[in-house]
Amino acid sequence: MKVLRGLLILGGIALVVVGAVGVLRSPSVGLWPYVRFLAVSAVYADLLVMPLVLLAGVLAARLLPPWLRVPVQGALYVSAAVAFVSLPLLLGQGRDPALPSALPRDYPRGLLIVLAITWTIALLSALYRRHRRRTP
Repeated sequence: MKVLRGLLILGGIALVVVGAVGVLRSPSVGLWPYVRFLAVSAVYADLLVMPLVLLAGVLAARLLPPWLRVPVQGALYVSAAVAFVSLPLLLGQGRDPALPSALPRDYPRGLLIVLAITWTIALLSALYRRHRRRTP
């Protein structure tokens, strides 16, 4: 496990280095847009996302029975991540009427399908955990 964790850390560091080198070598954009993006991302994550995650965790810990807590927290986490990643597609950013092949899918429907699968797996997991607790 320690070896896998070390490899993942090294992979993450390598990606950061490749990104930083790419930003510094890019003559067309400049450094300021990247710095601004990182600053806004940090503020967004620390002032909006983190309090919501902590609040959801506290509510789940207090309101849900133990067999239901972990699956619901996992499904909430996956749902938030998928919704956040799909937000530009849902808003249609990048869609151009002159280019019909850009963003050609029904993204709200796709998001609902992914969320339905996520919560179905969470429900099945919760039912399995409940059944396992009751059987000796």
